[in-house]
Parts: sequence; structure tokens; C-alpha cells
Amino acid sequence: MPQVTNVGLGEPRPKPASESVEEIRQAFWTVGRSMGQVRVHERLLQAAGVRIDRAGGALLYMLQAHGESVRVTGLADLLGVDPPTVTRKIQQLERDGLVARHADVEDHRATRIGLTPNGRRTLERVLKARRVWFDRLLEGWDDVDLAAFAAMLRRFAASLENDLEGARGG
Repeated sequence: MPQVTNVGLGEPRPKPASESVEEIRQAFWTVGRSMGQVRVHERLLQAAGVRIDRAGGALLYMLQAHGESVRVTGLADLLGVDPPTVTRKIQQLERDGLVARHADVEDHRATRIGLTPNGRRTLERVLKARRVWFDRLLEGWDDVDLAAFAAMLRRFAASLENDLEGARGG
């Protein structure tokens, strides 16, 4: 629990919960704003030595995270966009040789999208650049602080996912 020292008394007292929650809210706002900046994305791509836009990178990541063979409608749901938007991005990534379409064995009317070997290599390069960046951001943190931060962030992420699932009715 965060501690504040009483001036003159030298005794630590817990911060009010509302103050801690406000600090967390502000920190997440800063993290979200910073992580979404175009220049951060550009810096990571430059370090990775690849050219792909943020939407394309997100689509490649979703394919990798969800078995590398997903229907367009599934990708749209995962990315929170409409299917025509995903279709246009897939067409571009297909032209770039990063994804390929193949028939859905369960429903021959449907198409599944998968990463090509070049798509996997491109994504790995971006993910490696991101890992290097995160390592740099966490330089100087000791193992205890890293473990505590990881545990609390995992707990927060689980709360967030549960809340979002509840909002979807799922």
C-alpha cells in the first residue's frame, strides 16, 4: 500500500484510496496516450526494420494470437471494427505477402486468413523490437518490483477483461 509520511510525526499513513485511484487513473491515461502515439509505432518499426501501419500490425498480431487462421468476421470482432474495414486491410496485407486466404474446411462459403512465413517473420521482428523497448523502460527495476508490478497488472487486466465481457453480455 502506498505510504505518506505525516509531516513532523515521522509515522507513515496510508494514502486515501481516492488519491491512489486517481494516481492510477492518471498513470493509465499517460500509458495509453503514450503507447498509442504514431511516433512510438514508427520508432518500433524502424528498430524492427519493417514497414507496416498500425492497423496492419494489429491484424498480424491478432492472427498470431488466435491460431493464425481466422475468418474475416472473427478478425473484425477481435479488432472492434466492421468486416469491410478488415477486408480492405487484408487485401493490402495480401499484396504485401504478409497474409494469405484459404478455404474454411467447415464452411466452404467462408474464407480464413492466415499469416504467411513472411508475415510471421515481420511480426516477430516487431515483437522483438517491442520487447527490447519494454526492457529499456524497466531497466533498473529490481526483481521484487517487477514481480509485484506484473502481479498487480495481471490482476487489473483480469478485472478489465471481466468487465468488458460483462458489458458484451458474454
